Amino acid sequence: SGAASIYVVCSDSRMDVLQALMSGPAGTPYSFGLFLFDIFLPGDYPSSPPLVSLRTTGGGKVRFNPNLYANGKVCLSLLNTWAGPSWEPGRSTLLQVLLSIQSLILVPDPYFNEPGFGALRGTRMGQESSDAYNATIREASLKNAMLDMALFPPPMFEEVCALHFQLLAAPILRGLPAW
Repeated sequence: SGAASIYVVCSDSRMDVLQALMSGPAGTPYSFGLFLFDIFLPGDYPSSPPLVSLRTTGGGKVRFNPNLYANGKVCLSLLNTWAGPSWEPGRSTLLQVLLSIQSLILVPDPYFNEPGFGALRGTRMGQESSDAYNATIREASLKNAMLDMALFPPPMFEEVCALHFQLLAAPILRGLPAW
């Protein structure tokens, strides 16, 4: 269907180290890709935010978004890694963090997430820059979030990856010429 999904597994018996596998939302340069995040819940969680790092970075070479650095840093105010509405103890949740990444970062036009670039939205220069940025991100998504995830799925997510690409094979193949 192209609907975005999030899968979470615990990586240790203490339940403070997790991994989340997130599918790219339809209609974005991340469509059909799978993005792996490491999550650490500090000792005072939920009084402080989780530590979240992107693992799908092409070996530290791909910055998938102005908010997703090649070194894995996830820049999101909810994580207290950017200015804006911050983590609220007793109210903020890990689910809120994951949904924020999916809905605020993995967006159709990530170029405009760069501070100051939002002012270019609706201009010819802004659209051309956004289209070029999306082409680069789509290529990186195809290689790192689709092909690499299909050939080398992360441990504990092998079945999820296989099923994801099996179910979405037809729409992926239909989309390739346009990409």
